[in-house]
Amino acid sequence: MKSIVITALMFTGILASHAQEKKKIESDKKNSIVSYSMKHPMHEWEANSKEVKSVIVLNSTTNTIEAIAVSIPIKSFDSGNSNRDSHAIEVLEALKYPNVSFSSSEIQESGDKITAKGNLVFHGVSKKIEISGTKKVSKGKINLIGSFQIKMTDHKIEEPGLMGIKTEDLIKLKYNLVYNN
Repeated sequence: MKSIVITALMFTGILASHAQEKKKIESDKKNSIVSYSMKHPMHEWEANSKEVKSVIVLNSTTNTIEAIAVSIPIKSFDSGNSNRDSHAIEVLEALKYPNVSFSSSEIQESGDKITAKGNLVFHGVSKKIEISGTKKVSKGKINLIGSFQIKMTDHKIEEPGLMGIKTEDLIKLKYNLVYNN
């Protein structure tokens, strides 16, 4: 009986030490930003959102990121043109699908390079994607910086148009996510 109690206490101690290794860190909302850019034959534009909600799970022992989740309200993107932004909200059906989100299923780090595989949910469609970027650690902050592209048609979105001419299918996304460690 005594050995069972000792084994249970040791197991509890191991679990507690593993729990202490993992730390959830929310993104710094003032300094994190996600941008998208698009092209139309007549012009190009970029829109930014600073309403990025994100959390990482950091292994404090190895200083590696084990998971990441990001969510951004569609209506928060600002291109500097309120008509364009209103049209984007309409085309993306933001009342029905208010957020674009990503959650990782696997993360790999090598030096300052980081790759996250997971699900991107956009316009109600979930797609497995891989996002690569750079991880910079400095003065108690972790920055994840990178870019990737998606196709609107992969998410059942019809390309918007101007004067009967549609935009390109590609949306280019850039991110700079900041976490105070």
